[in-house]
Amino acid sequence: MKDYKKLSCAKCGEPFDEKSDVVVCPECGAPHHRECWKETGHCACEEMHSEDYEWQPEKMYIGDIKLPPDDVKSTSGAEDDKLIHCPRCGKETHASQKYCEYCGYYMYEEEDPFAKSDGVDHLEELFPFDPSEKIQGVPAGDLKRFVGNMWIYYIPRFVRMSRSKSPVSFNFTAFFTHGFWFISRRMYFPGILMILSVMCSSLYQAYFASVFEGLSGNRLAVGSMISMILSGLEIIIMIISGLFGNRFYMNFCAKRVKKINAQVAAKKGGADEFNRELEENGGVTMLPAFSMVICYLAIMYITEKGILF
Repeated sequence: MKDYKKLSCAKCGEPFDEKSDVVVCPECGAPHHRECWKETGHCACEEMHSEDYEWQPEKMYIGDIKLPPDDVKSTSGAEDDKLIHCPRCGKETHASQKYCEYCGYYMYEEEDPFAKSDGVDHLEELFPFDPSEKIQGVPAGDLKRFVGNMWIYYIPRFVRMSRSKSPVSFNFTAFFTHGFWFISRRMYFPGILMILSVMCSSLYQAYFASVFEGLSGNRLAVGSMISMILSGLEIIIMIISGLFGNRFYMNFCAKRVKKINAQVAAKKGGADEFNRELEENGGVTMLPAFSMVICYLAIMYITEKGILF
């Protein structure tokens, strides 16, 4: 039996589902809800039976989006008997048919029906913003190009911080990664500084733990205080990174875009060169961040195993 799920009843036009009781006209193949067939007592397409009418799906449903069929020239002669495999259900159907005879798939859809090839980022329809709105003196559209694929997360926050004049916008990734997020976003100086701070704190505490039993009096008190201060600094760095990471990144992006604009203008380059420079110099860089992760994990391993102390 053919799969009429998501195809429409020839009488009422409502799509069938898994629970639908389908009645098929023996003359033209038009499917009906059993209730619709009983109501009329005959096929909804009966008037066209004398014209050798053969029912074909009027619409194909993908999710909740209706895709009307395009005008496709049917083949003739021997080609009409050629069988091809449906790309959706895999069953064989005649090449002359616009739709799969079993699942209703539109056989001549060569491209993704949802894909748009006009070069426009259609995610802006879901996350709208004004590309000309100035953020730190830079158009939001330029910042979007510099940020790269994750603009969906950052640009709305940049806009919100710019409008509200608030420096706070919490970033969980910056909070938990001890500076690695900064490096991945090309903010090398603060990222390396944070990682070195955490490493130094860990090294000192490992050293203090190794000599703890041999300390007494003022030396023990001072050592304990320094250890507590360093632990507190780690927490403070995490909090600052989380609360102000997006602000730091917004300022960084704006400065870099301005610098790139000045460099391209000095070379008398055009908009294409400017956009290309934004894309090449922005976005995420994983190699430096990955290298720092390896170094960090190596030092943490050495520290925990007590190899140095």
